Parts: sequence; structure tokens; C-alpha cells
Amino acid sequence: MAIAVSALKIIHIILCVLVVMGVLFMNQKSEGLSGIMGSSSYSARSAKGMDEGMRRSITWVAGLLILSAVILDLLS
Repeated sequence: MAIAVSALKIIHIILCVLVVMGVLFMNQKSEGLSGIMGSSSYSARSAKGMDEGMRRSITWVAGLLILSAVILDLLS
């Protein structure tokens, strides 16, 4: 059981880092990911699509993070 808890703690830490990095890389302005690259005319359609995909990915990772936190609490 201790090995499973240790593995889940490592997964939890990785998920934490992924959520933090994902939120930091997301652009809060309406220009999408094109603002990060320095060009405002950089393919707006694909940038918005990438931004939407990033938002969905972060949502899923955050859900897994919450699930791992609940499981860790139940096992402790």
C-alpha cells in the first residue's frame, strides 16, 4: 500500500506542475497564443484553436489533480 501511495504522490506532484505551467502559458488576453510569439497577425484561426485545446487540456489535468487529491486523502 505504501508503494501505491508514493506513486500517487509523485503523479499528484506532476499534475500540479502541469496545471501551473499550463495556466502560466495561457494568454489571458483575447489575442490567443499569437501574442506570445510577438506577431498579432499570426494565423488567428489556428491560434484560437490552440488556445481552446490548451484550455480543455488544462481542465482535464485539473480534474485529474482533484481526483488524485481526494484519493490521497482517503488513503491517508
